[in-house]
Amino acid sequence: MKKFLGILVLGVILFSNVVEAKKITKFKMGQTHEGTIYWSGGVSVNLPAGEWKMVAQWSWDVRTITARGVTLIQQEGNNLRRIVGLTRVNTAGKYIADVNLWIYEAMFANKTDGCYDRSEYYLLKRHKGGASFNCFKVRHYDPQKEIYNPDKDTRTTTSFNQRDVRLWVRDNNIKLPSIMLASEHSFYALSVGPYVLIVNYLIDPEFYGGPKTKFGSEEMSEYHRSNINNYPDHKKYMDEWVKVGAKRHKKFEDDVGAKKKHKLDLSEYGVGELVEETKTTISSSGTTDELKECIKLYKAGDLSKKQFENCKEKILSQ
Repeated sequence: MKKFLGILVLGVILFSNVVEAKKITKFKMGQTHEGTIYWSGGVSVNLPAGEWKMVAQWSWDVRTITARGVTLIQQEGNNLRRIVGLTRVNTAGKYIADVNLWIYEAMFANKTDGCYDRSEYYLLKRHKGGASFNCFKVRHYDPQKEIYNPDKDTRTTTSFNQRDVRLWVRDNNIKLPSIMLASEHSFYALSVGPYVLIVNYLIDPEFYGGPKTKFGSEEMSEYHRSNINNYPDHKKYMDEWVKVGAKRHKKFEDDVGAKKKHKLDLSEYGVGELVEETKTTISSSGTTDELKECIKLYKAGDLSKKQFENCKEKILSQ
């Protein structure tokens, strides 16, 4: 009987791994993607409308520890518009104590980045307990600096391969935005799974309805936390980006299977059902304004194509 139960449990584990493997999107350099992509650990990303290309990948392994990341971009002509970065660090194996120490140093003792308050972060929310963490970050990036001269710490788990991205920029004569806004979502808890999972979203705010950027450097940017109160239009746009990020983080928590004790309280940022929120926040000043709002949400990736069509149909039927 014990042998049978052992075989049954092993079968369930193997079946679960096969199911997860089937759900993971196969990524290949230069390949394009649309719609929903699937990453390790149950993570799925609803790509904003349009075509996305994989332009970078990286991986490394040390004994039983493996890490992998991919970078997808969306461009218009030769202009970079959006980035999605996916990362997984597998922590299984007999060196788990050493791995946990390394993860702690990478996330909380890193000199250039991590899940702790820094001046370039606009918002940081986190849960931290033992070796586990749940981190939601909103910040701005100077893409020129990030790609060509990034701040470095040997413990950093980067969200993209700078070399691959540099080659893609050079070979395709890509024009980088002055500033990009990012929301970063990371999670690790051994009680949930033996891996660190990270998803990064970046956009060119000026292209997606944001105010004009005059100061492109990281320190001088209108979006820098020390400067943003002097630029009310930039602050308003950043606060809307925070709300988008909060919704994404709640979905991320559900995807990774975060337990109640791990989850962040993001209610102050209006986390809720996207479709219902859209219905109540659309401008009432006229059909044209309402349609513009629908289009804006769709372009920002906050509405799927189906949700956009439903939004448009409801307005036109009024």
